[in-house]
Amino acid sequence: MKTSNSSLLYIPSRDDQLNSQQEQKLTIKNEAWIDVSDIARGVGFTTAVQISVTLSDALQPLQNETDGDYDQRLYDFLWRAHFELSRHQSQSATFNFTFPRKDRRTEVVSEVSLRARVEVKKQVVLLGLLEDF
Repeated sequence: MKTSNSSLLYIPSRDDQLNSQQEQKLTIKNEAWIDVSDIARGVGFTTAVQISVTLSDALQPLQNETDGDYDQRLYDFLWRAHFELSRHQSQSATFNFTFPRKDRRTEVVSEVSLRARVEVKKQVVLLGLLEDF
């Protein structure tokens, strides 16, 4: 932050402008994120945790699916994300998350594989599909 001595007018530096743009981008993106901090505490997260709407939709059971347990899938995903952050000792990690889907009519079990990312941003952990970042 720089100020002019003669008029005490604030003149933002290039870094201030970039930080402001990044914060604005994060704020805009936050409209597409869901707070899951309560369940995330159960796997070891100690800060706020948000997942993208697209990840939430991907974990939802389909109409023709039997045994589609969203809460269990979310818990497993959170556990895996926490494990990946701990394993890499970093502020972000990219990983695959796979879970089964069983069709009610055909009894066919298929695997769904999601390419996911977890990032620690200031006081919040963001989890989503790779394209959410």
